[in-house]
Amino acid sequence: MVCKNDGYWDGIKCVCTSLFHGPRCEEVVPSIEIEPPPETVSAQMEMTVTVTSREYTKELEDRNSVQFKNFSDVFTKEMNIVYLGIPEYHGVNITRLSAGSIVVEHEVLLKTNYTPEYKEVFTKVTQEVVEKIQNVTKEQISRNNTCTTVLCYNTTATKMQSFTVTEYDPEKECRERVGNDYAAYFFVEYKEKKPNCINRCMPGFNSSLDCNFGKCQLDRSGPRCYCLTTDTVWYSGETCEFSTKKSLVYGLVGAAGAIVLVILVVLLMFMLRSNRKLKRQKSRVSQLYKWHEEDGGPTPGTFRNIGFDIHEDQDDSIHLDSIYSNFQPSLDQIDSETQIKIQRPQVLMTSI
Repeated sequence: MVCKNDGYWDGIKCVCTSLFHGPRCEEVVPSIEIEPPPETVSAQMEMTVTVTSREYTKELEDRNSVQFKNFSDVFTKEMNIVYLGIPEYHGVNITRLSAGSIVVEHEVLLKTNYTPEYKEVFTKVTQEVVEKIQNVTKEQISRNNTCTTVLCYNTTATKMQSFTVTEYDPEKECRERVGNDYAAYFFVEYKEKKPNCINRCMPGFNSSLDCNFGKCQLDRSGPRCYCLTTDTVWYSGETCEFSTKKSLVYGLVGAAGAIVLVILVVLLMFMLRSNRKLKRQKSRVSQLYKWHEEDGGPTPGTFRNIGFDIHEDQDDSIHLDSIYSNFQPSLDQIDSETQIKIQRPQVLMTSI
């Protein structure tokens, strides 16, 4: 057996690639497995704040020093207070301390449960984080720049440098697994919060193609319904929605054939009858000619000048009276109702 679409014969059956199935690997699968989504997804906001209530020392450059650890603990506790009420907030991580009072470069760590809308969730959370840290500086301004908290900040130096989300892109994975030939017809649809890489031939989804009394199959030109044919019914239509009973078709074809046969028989009978009638007419005319010939009379429909017959061998002149007296037309077969049209004579004028 020849296996199609890069399948191979193992001695018992065709072993197909992940994109095809069937006895000969001739059909595209309606769905393909992709990596399940993670339970949680994370994001990092690169932030910079300037602490004005502390002095920068050289020891803060060493992440293992006591000074760095003490400052890190204080800063983390203060940030936990600032971002209190944001459920996606999961702490901060100081990446660098530098001079200028103390410039703190740090990451705000965010985490949330995976949903198809997780990117929109993080976008909303970043706005809340920025608003929270800005509110701290606004409170200091409202108190005439008097800072009573553990850490005080430069009101103009708070910035968000970047925002990074841990990517989980099932659409991209779906297209990559399918390949270029069929990537346009596969897509991700969620069911019970799980992404599924499918085409429209996969049943049970909102975008599934309902072929009714047929089978959906994906070709290179897209999904298509192949309609079934049973012993009693034909199915047709773009989605096999129409049914035609074979008995009805056979009955109509038989009736049409019977009608055609009747018409042919009638035409044949008409032709035979016409031929018989024509033969009878010819026979009557032939018999009539024969009777006239036997009686020595003229042929029906003609006339005979007996005067010419009598005097045709004489040399003397022929008198008109004797000719007309022997003129006997035979008008037995002439239709007296027939109109004879004679062309009107034309007068020609000539000049002398």
